[in-house]
Amino acid sequence: MILSVSNKMYLWVDSKTSTMIRLIICAFLSFASFSFSQQQYGDTVYYDSGDIYIGTWLNGKAQGYGEMIWISGSHYIGEWKDNFQHGKGKMTWAEGDQYEGEWMMGLQNGEGKMTWGNGDYYEGEFKDGLVNGKGTMWYQNGMVFKGKWKENTFIE
Repeated sequence: MILSVSNKMYLWVDSKTSTMIRLIICAFLSFASFSFSQQQYGDTVYYDSGDIYIGTWLNGKAQGYGEMIWISGSHYIGEWKDNFQHGKGKMTWAEGDQYEGEWMMGLQNGEGKMTWGNGDYYEGEFKDGLVNGKGTMWYQNGMVFKGKWKENTFIE
């Protein structure tokens, strides 16, 4: 449960049903519930898991532009569709890896740049979350591979 002494509204999604939102108005300590039916906009959604979503949604799902902060320490800011990263966005994983570029239904797809925590990075094409297509990989040790990649493997 989230408590506040201000007049702010806090939202969180029940883990049992993603379509129900409980609304707490802390100033009056009153409670109400509602379901999404049309396009909804909001400030912050707190999930039972501890994750936080800030942004817009449609029919109970992240939709449009928003930011997700996972309790693990990972963070995404960018475009969403049906609760998936979709469009342009930047993801930073808790381990230090970072991807900035195009997403499709939660996976890296299209042009982007992936930087690993050890300093290696790749710029180029991705497909279904994998390095796939034309691109260049720079390794911290000075090696560079430029050309065609398939499923994270350099082929020419």
